[in-house]
Amino acid sequence: MRKIIALLAASAVLSAAFVTPALGKKKAKPVPTKLFLHGETVIGENDSFTAVAEGYLPMDSKEPTGTEVKSRQITNYLGGPNPNCAGNNLFPVWSGPLSGTVKGDVKLTFSTVGTPGPVVVRIWPDINASMCDSPATGATDYVDPAGEVTVELPPGQGTVEAVMKGVNFKAAGVVIVQISPAVAVDVPDPAGSILNPVMARVLYDTPEFASALEFNCIPASGKTCTP
Repeated sequence: MRKIIALLAASAVLSAAFVTPALGKKKAKPVPTKLFLHGETVIGENDSFTAVAEGYLPMDSKEPTGTEVKSRQITNYLGGPNPNCAGNNLFPVWSGPLSGTVKGDVKLTFSTVGTPGPVVVRIWPDINASMCDSPATGATDYVDPAGEVTVELPPGQGTVEAVMKGVNFKAAGVVIVQISPAVAVDVPDPAGSILNPVMARVLYDTPEFASALEFNCIPASGKTCTP
């Protein structure tokens, strides 16, 4: 009888040794994350020649400290850039480091100056080069965004909050956000194309114009999703 009791006690100790670590493991919690929009030069179009991957503007968790506001035009369809692109650097696109799972609402707060009109804000994980559909070449490389919302720009100077609802994606290393004009239905050109009359610039990279992307992220490892 004593041997049986001893064996049961030893078995209980061994079971506890295996079960306790599993019970003690804490589930990772979402971390509030904010990536500020930055640039290298005052005129953001110049950064296409010097910026990070594919000419995308940089964003990171460092708050802006500059004294000279930077700006980038929201290219409209009078210029005709391809809207069926994940990461077309003819539009304002920012790329930043991110490693983790993003769940919930994602908000891009950005300042603009110019005319009113609709623009589309989209977000993608792990895009390092333009992924486009093109009738001219037959390419079908466009990737659906992880989040998307259409918002109205204010007249003159103002601030926009673009909230992408219910986003859920994993990023292995990079996230990009792109602003492009929405298609207007009331301004057809003589050739039958549809133009968007928005003429505006995004303002960023100073404490006064601290445009930024905000969301909750569960880190892939450690305590943060950003360096």
